[in-house]
Amino acid sequence: MKIHNNYTLYWRVLPSGKKAVYYYAWDEDNTRKGGWSTGQTTITAARLVCDKLMREGKLIPNKGFMPTFAEYAQGWWEWETCAYLKKRRKRYSLTEAYANNNRKNLKNQLLPYFGDMPLNKITKDDVETWFDDLIEDDYQNTTINGYFGTLKTMLIEAVERKILLKDPTEKIGRLLNDRKDIKIITPEEFKNLFIKDWKRIWDNDRISYTANKLAALTGMRSSEVLGLKGCFVYDDHIYLCKQNDEYGYRDTKTKDKHNIPLPANFLSELKELKRMNGDGFIFSLDGGIKPICRKTMYQDFHKALRNIGISKEEIAERHLHLHGWRHFFNTELLKGGLTIPQAQAITGHKSDRMTEWYCHFDPAEFARAKSVQESLLDDVHNLPNETVAITSETPLLGTLLNFPIPVCENGETLKNA
Repeated sequence: MKIHNNYTLYWRVLPSGKKAVYYYAWDEDNTRKGGWSTGQTTITAARLVCDKLMREGKLIPNKGFMPTFAEYAQGWWEWETCAYLKKRRKRYSLTEAYANNNRKNLKNQLLPYFGDMPLNKITKDDVETWFDDLIEDDYQNTTINGYFGTLKTMLIEAVERKILLKDPTEKIGRLLNDRKDIKIITPEEFKNLFIKDWKRIWDNDRISYTANKLAALTGMRSSEVLGLKGCFVYDDHIYLCKQNDEYGYRDTKTKDKHNIPLPANFLSELKELKRMNGDGFIFSLDGGIKPICRKTMYQDFHKALRNIGISKEEIAERHLHLHGWRHFFNTELLKGGLTIPQAQAITGHKSDRMTEWYCHFDPAEFARAKSVQESLLDDVHNLPNETVAITSETPLLGTLLNFPIPVCENGETLKNA
């Protein structure tokens, strides 16, 4: 059995902005209880209070005490210290982004609504009313479901810690999925962006142009595009193993590593950037030390869309964003005749459901899919130094798993691979 101190002190910022010292304690079953306020603003004074309570046998308040949601929520979702995250990380590969997202949900949505409620007074009706209030404020159901997921996780854990007898959300289902349809880039718009006078469309910005083109031809996430290093660019493929985002250079979202075939004339464009940035980040302005930021890639993409005649209003109405390239590429693969498992091998999707979500063509288009893809390829072939799109005719899947293991030119990148 793990041995604890009798109590643990910690700081809490009050709504007034002042800091006060609170404490946790452990009962006879080695279960953490609290936290509770010491009423003090210094650690020394708080320790004296706790020592006095301990001598009097009152360190843990009366058995019937129930913390408010705000008191229970202290320390939740803190990456280094949250007890729940520590427990989960023993069994699952969590990311700091996951913790940060839940912490935002807690701070911005859960605490303002449930903070003052005793934990055992939160009812199914309270949660339903909260749903109604959020819907009234025009939040999307999918967004509300995200907030609800954070709440449910915390209440299930309260049952695990024997603070609650039952999870009040146990019989509450998630709201209907109202995710907005994404009207993806069409093949003709793809040609306008990348084939017809790209220098004018992209203001002669080769880096943003090539970064977006890579996303369109591979379905890579923007963080994966920006995480691509020169040492992972080969003669007939690239090796996807890392991403770069606000949390730094790290494993991809799914932790997978796989090869992605590319046509030679597009690889020549990547190699041109590699000559500038070496084994460092391909899409870089400082010799490969760090990549351009996602905001730059995003803004340049929207500017290019406006340059081909898509208005700012239409961009918003169609929800055109960088992640849309993932939708575009998956759609083109399936239109080209690849099976779902084959498409998954390239895009890195984990389930058929996710691959189907990323496919946006009308069923009537199945008959025309082949000719649409060939038309796109013809336009590419007729122009030098441009990209060949991937079709079912491209011999990519047979060799997908037979590429050599990537060997980097420096030890650091080989280790990271």
